[in-house]
Amino acid sequence: MIYTCTTNPSLDYYVTIPQLEMGSNNRSDLEMYEAGGKGVNVSIVLNNFRIPSVCMGFLGGFTKDFYLTFIAKYPNIQPLFTTIADHTRINVKIMDSEYETSINAKGPHITDQEFNRFRSRANSVYTDDIFVLSGNIEEEIKDRIIDLVHELCADGVKVVLDTDKEILDRCLDADLFAVKLNDRNLEGDLFETAKEYLEKKVDVILYSAPHKHSYVFTNEQTLMCENLDDSLVNVTGSADSMVAGFLYGTIRGADTTESFKYANAASLATSLSNDLGSKEKIEELYDTIEVKEL
Repeated sequence: MIYTCTTNPSLDYYVTIPQLEMGSNNRSDLEMYEAGGKGVNVSIVLNNFRIPSVCMGFLGGFTKDFYLTFIAKYPNIQPLFTTIADHTRINVKIMDSEYETSINAKGPHITDQEFNRFRSRANSVYTDDIFVLSGNIEEEIKDRIIDLVHELCADGVKVVLDTDKEILDRCLDADLFAVKLNDRNLEGDLFETAKEYLEKKVDVILYSAPHKHSYVFTNEQTLMCENLDDSLVNVTGSADSMVAGFLYGTIRGADTTESFKYANAASLATSLSNDLGSKEKIEELYDTIEVKEL
């Protein structure tokens, strides 16, 4: 089973207006809500692949039930969120003819009791299951999350990290299955960083950034995929789609090259859509993906 974890999910409120005028009363043309969070995005793309997954993290307050109505749209996602007293944050995404402007809330407080309930659930993940930890982690629980990653790895769980650099660096001694890098959590040269991570027994390193080449590094090979299209509609969620695509290939028994092609097809499908990539769009793009071995 694949478990995805977003410790600070958000109810995303999208507002479309003709032109944002600061300091004025703006009227919207369209409003919509969606369940947000990097781990949730991974689960949604896996759902599109018809692959089941379990969503973990924290939900609470007046936004919890509304958030879960959006998760219920996806038949292959099982919600296993830990209920908290504080409310799940609402992020506002304002889109006009030129820009998308985001206002991201800080997020809820998580008590020790609430975290312990979450940890008990996470400790029930079995050997050889996949646990994907995505997104930034709140400072108040960061140390305990790092301890949890070490515990899961020691139990034989395949842990995938797509989070901030501090957590990556402090978990490199845990025998991680995969790490997802981007420009925000990469300091220094990509190839030197990948070499360092592989020496620390990370099995797979994925790298992507909008309008740049993507890479996968293992001890056996280094693969690159060139960016195919500059006319990207939606880069939000493209990196999460890459993680989902790679996992889809992996659990089907594909080799690294094929899994990397699925990763890039999923990322591109999302980038060229107004939503996360569909299975049909990903399969359509799969044969257009060219992978080079370095």
